Amino acid sequence: MIPASFQIRDLTIRPATVLAPMAGVTDTLFRRVIRGLGGCGLLMTEFTSSEGITRSAKKTLRYLYFQEDEHPITAQLFGASPEVMAEAARMVEDLGYDAVTSISAVPPRKSSSAAAPASFATCRCSSKSSAPARRG
Repeated sequence: MIPASFQIRDLTIRPATVLAPMAGVTDTLFRRVIRGLGGCGLLMTEFTSSEGITRSAKKTLRYLYFQEDEHPITAQLFGASPEVMAEAARMVEDLGYDAVTSISAVPPRKSSSAAAPASFATCRCSSKSSAPARRG
């Protein structure tokens, strides 16, 4: 049975369900349709590049667009550099997101691409804090 709610620090998720981030799917229109159906407590963006955020890449920043009726909402970030990911998390929180979830990508040995997450080293989640808490 699904609990009625759960907490991420000071953020209450009710109902206790989370929309998974799906590349090419979880844009603002899709998230608002799901929220309108009433069955999702926490919405997430698509996986968004921390590098793109810190460089203010127009294509990347469009993934972060959201409207007020999407709260609570989490930005799902990925990247390989902890410093860049921390800066991107601060930038995203300044945009008004309720939480930030980040996946640190460890590129395969034969690849130098930070955008190719071969394994997930850490997952960090914060709710209105400048230093994400380590989870997992």
